[in-house]
Amino acid sequence: MLYINSEVNGRKVKAFVDSGAQTTIMSPSCAEACGIMRLIDTRYSGVARGVGTAKILGRVHSADIRIGNAVLPCSFTVMEGKDVDLLLGLDMLKRYQGCIDLKRNKLVFDGNEVDFLPENEIPKWSEEAEPTISGPDGTEIGTQSGTVKPAGSSEEASNSKFRGAGQTVGSNSNTTPQPAVQPTPGTASTSAQRPAQQQQASHPKEAIDQLQSLGFSRQEAIAALDATGGNVEYAAGLLFQG
Repeated sequence: MLYINSEVNGRKVKAFVDSGAQTTIMSPSCAEACGIMRLIDTRYSGVARGVGTAKILGRVHSADIRIGNAVLPCSFTVMEGKDVDLLLGLDMLKRYQGCIDLKRNKLVFDGNEVDFLPENEIPKWSEEAEPTISGPDGTEIGTQSGTVKPAGSSEEASNSKFRGAGQTVGSNSNTTPQPAVQPTPGTASTSAQRPAQQQQASHPKEAIDQLQSLGFSRQEAIAALDATGGNVEYAAGLLFQG
């Protein structure tokens, strides 16, 4: 954004230099503050149409604007829909042969050189999110710059800003995390509580059969093998001692 300090009717105004705008424009609030509302020719009122619409209150045919050391007669349109106080358009730049010197960061015209304002002195609206109005096909149009944003761009930005970890915008905020499935009481998978058919995998079938051949039940054989670390001889001795 290119801004310069100016003065209209004794009131200081930060003017936005925009060579892309065909005409110089002032906001109604700025015209009121500068005390020049009485100069508006309402015969030029109407509606400006482009990517959007804006109400034109009228035209000021001549008002003095001080820029640097020069006092320049200027004509401009008073129009709603823009938050810029004063926009110096191409008509003003051409009239006074204004040159935007970006290398030296100056506006040069009629023997005058005026520095562009640093970032910290640019009006606040330029640093914040630009207000928009609805445009065709779902687009949004910036009220200051006229930038056209694609349909859905603001919604996507909002979603990305407010998307939380593990939850996206629009999800049910009342939904609680589901607890991990816990085993039902009485079904803990300890070796002592598992059925004998499930425990046999931990011992060779031959070891279990050998102990059963000695007259012990399958469950007793598996329990003895569990107690002796799978040693058949120790398991047999344990069973006989019991």
